[in-house]
Amino acid sequence: MLEGFDKSMEEAAQDLGENAWMTFWRVTFPLVLPGIVASLLLTFTISFDEFVLTFFLSGTDSTLPVFIWSMLRFPLKLPLVLALGACILAASFVMVTFSGWVRRCGVQLKDDSGA
Repeated sequence: MLEGFDKSMEEAAQDLGENAWMTFWRVTFPLVLPGIVASLLLTFTISFDEFVLTFFLSGTDSTLPVFIWSMLRFPLKLPLVLALGACILAASFVMVTFSGWVRRCGVQLKDDSGA
């Protein structure tokens, strides 16, 4: 399932007395967390990129990109759309900064354990 995953780290944790649940939270989850964060960022970006497909297939449900597009047709709603765009930009910045922080923490942990 996890390509390149070193099973000996889980085995070492279990040899030291951890149960399966704590082994997952203390060993496996921190190792896969950067991949999870990267996949969240990628799916978030792709969901905004697929506007045309969403516009034609959404039916009566409205997604955020379709809502923004529909609000752009009304000049009085422009401040709301601009504020929403600023919030999306800020949230994207926070997510990218957080993913960089998680990546740096993972590199530091890897360097500390390998030394």
